[in-house]
Amino acid sequence: MKKLITLAVITLLVACKSETKENIGSTAKNETKQETSKLSNSSSDYSSLFDTYTCDIDVAELAKVLQIPASDIMVQTSKSANECLFKIKGFGEGHDSTGTTWRLMSVPSSKGQSKKEIANLLKDKAELPSGILMGRDIVLADAGDCYIASQPRRGTVRILNENYDSFIVITYQTKASVQGRTEEQHNQLNLKSKDLANYLVTKHKK
Repeated sequence: MKKLITLAVITLLVACKSETKENIGSTAKNETKQETSKLSNSSSDYSSLFDTYTCDIDVAELAKVLQIPASDIMVQTSKSANECLFKIKGFGEGHDSTGTTWRLMSVPSSKGQSKKEIANLLKDKAELPSGILMGRDIVLADAGDCYIASQPRRGTVRILNENYDSFIVITYQTKASVQGRTEEQHNQLNLKSKDLANYLVTKHKK
């Protein structure tokens, strides 16, 4: 009799555990689906950011967003109208001892590719342990309608929207490529890049 009761209890516990796992997995998938659908239903206009972007941010504006002195930012010449190029001091010296190369530009892509990228990143975030992601992340922009995807190891932050055939990328170089940059400084640049991404989404939303 005792054996039968024990067996029944074990069976019940296993069944509950399995059901809990299924519920958690189902919840994560549903959340991912809901997140992805937010862009499909978006009515906001971001054409000035994704379709016809030209470098529209100056030193004073960038300094304010990044919360660093304007004297630590130097404009660099770019051959492309859709690219902003700067040198920033205070986050490592770079290979030529002039600081960090900070780049902001639009990159041609496709609606389908952006949609796939967003879905995959949301899926990984919901299902994979944080250790596997290694700092890689995706979040909805403060203003909504766009996603901000970050890859600290590559020194990049991207603005993605599945309704447009391009994306915006912000790069601040990898930690290994900048002489004297600490882990703390690298993390700060990742956060500042996301601040700039949020600023651009808000600025161009119509």
